[in-house]
Amino acid sequence: MSEKVTISVPAHLAPYVKPDAPLLEKMKVVSGGVTATPAERVTLLFFLCYDKNQEIKSAALAALKGLPLPLVADIHASPDTHPRLQELLARIYPLAAEAAIQADSSESEEIPAEPEAEAAEDPDEDSEEDPVAEDEAYQSKYQLAQSMGVGDKIKVALTGDKEWRSLLIKDSNKLVNSAVVKNPRITEPEILMIAKSVIQNEEILRIICHNKEWIKNYSIRKALVLNNKTPLPVALRFMGFLTEKDLLGMAKSRNISSVLANNARRMVSNKKRS
Repeated sequence: MSEKVTISVPAHLAPYVKPDAPLLEKMKVVSGGVTATPAERVTLLFFLCYDKNQEIKSAALAALKGLPLPLVADIHASPDTHPRLQELLARIYPLAAEAAIQADSSESEEIPAEPEAEAAEDPDEDSEEDPVAEDEAYQSKYQLAQSMGVGDKIKVALTGDKEWRSLLIKDSNKLVNSAVVKNPRITEPEILMIAKSVIQNEEILRIICHNKEWIKNYSIRKALVLNNKTPLPVALRFMGFLTEKDLLGMAKSRNISSVLANNARRMVSNKKRS
């Protein structure tokens, strides 16, 4: 039985190299149609070199063989690169790998232009190890969330990273999605996006409205006024801090309540008189 090699892949990229991913999705990696850093794309190509589909495998290997040599040297020399990927790159680009190893002693030495053709062999021919992504990334956080109970989701919502927050803010359980805005790591740009979104849980907006630091941000305050789920007394109070230009826009808007639109017209009228 082959040994499994665990390599971390960003959650948003893991679906492209899953065994059951559509062929067209995998080909996006090969063609460079996936938004990823050069190092991330090389890692994805490494996965696809072990794909069960021979067409994908051959295309991925060909893409690796066509990488710029300076990039190969940088990735091979990086301490973040998995040893199995380093081995494959060394077999495809033996001279570039050697140059990367010697870089510390001679930074000005040029990397040889062409690897030997026989070095670019199929990685399956002499390796019993197939790469698998780390559970959290490979399954994707969405899949993990499907198997989690409410209690676990709340814990992750309170402590998780940006990817977890963006996922769990959409959770149907109000205890879970409201816990996201209590996460101490959440940022103002995230709060702004939440304030602009269609939210079913009004508790989220109440939490935002009561945070003195967040409502100092003009964009957040304006978004709260425009959000139909914001409590009306709070929206009316925040209108007093908006610019005349924004009030004029609200006075003409059909996307807000008539109470707010009428109040905006009244405030604009008063400003013109003064």
